[in-house]
Amino acid sequence: MSQEIEVKCPACSPNEPTWHKIIKQGQNPLAKCSNCGDIHPFEEKKPKMKLLRAIISREDESFTFHVPFEEDDMRFVGEEIMLEDEKSGEVCPAIITSIEAMGKRVEEAMVSSIDTLWARAIDQVIVKVAIQRGGRTVSQTLSVPGDQEFEIGLDVRVGGENFRITHIKIRDGQFLYSRGKKVEAKYIKRIFARPANKKWGDGRTAWSMKRSARD
Repeated sequence: MSQEIEVKCPACSPNEPTWHKIIKQGQNPLAKCSNCGDIHPFEEKKPKMKLLRAIISREDESFTFHVPFEEDDMRFVGEEIMLEDEKSGEVCPAIITSIEAMGKRVEEAMVSSIDTLWARAIDQVIVKVAIQRGGRTVSQTLSVPGDQEFEIGLDVRVGGENFRITHIKIRDGQFLYSRGKKVEAKYIKRIFARPANKKWGDGRTAWSMKRSARD
């Protein structure tokens, strides 16, 4: 597929840009005017770049990247993004959690106005698991890839034992109870589970599960 660009045509439109088809790129690029067919050289404008500071958290640790972005790009809180440090070349998939632009915290902003990005690393995440057994709840953790899925109604292996997932709290505060619902680890706040040898629903109702979650 041929690329197109808007540039001025010296033959038919020397003052206003018109659409051209790029027929050659590199040191001496050429474009063909869609209006008159004239082929002429043009100057490729490189996007202006800005080096942003990105503070990335991974559980209790944090580290700083300096990432180049095009100034005209928009960035959003909640956006999944691949961050690459300009100096080290290290790459980290992350979710933007906060944006500081012109001294204020905002939900979205153009790169040209952004001072700092905060993000949460999602390549490897810690998932908290609340295991309900014998009238008490025991907390455990799992270290898993961020894109690993957990499904309500299926088993999760913790500490050498299998436990049945009953519901999941996601990071926006919502609780999910529907059997068969799948959630990737990077979006999970906490998994609730019980010993896998019990039948689904033994002594439990949706109402009691919700009440237990609130407690």
